[in-house]
Amino acid sequence: MRNFVAKVHFSTEERDHIDAQAKALQLSRSELIRLRALGDPSVGSRAELPPLTLCQYQRAVTAALKAAQGACSRITVEAITAAVLCSIHEIPDQPRNPSHPESVG
Repeated sequence: MRNFVAKVHFSTEERDHIDAQAKALQLSRSELIRLRALGDPSVGSRAELPPLTLCQYQRAVTAALKAAQGACSRITVEAITAAVLCSIHEIPDQPRNPSHPESVG
């Protein structure tokens, strides 16, 4: 079996970030990079899929336009829809409010 060598260049900040992730997983930097390159789910990055597909976003805008019944321009409805969707997907990152039933858990 022949080994393949791949060279990857990182900035100092990127290297430090990878080092911190590797340390948290108790791995060396090279082990972490190798496992990620091979798609090992146990060392998956924090990168996430987008919360919505473009089609889902378009359906949300269309539904909002229908609900607005012509009271707002499409540009305004798109901005409102985007703001609402962003706020929904930022909720887990916000401090939890114990007085609000949906924020507990």
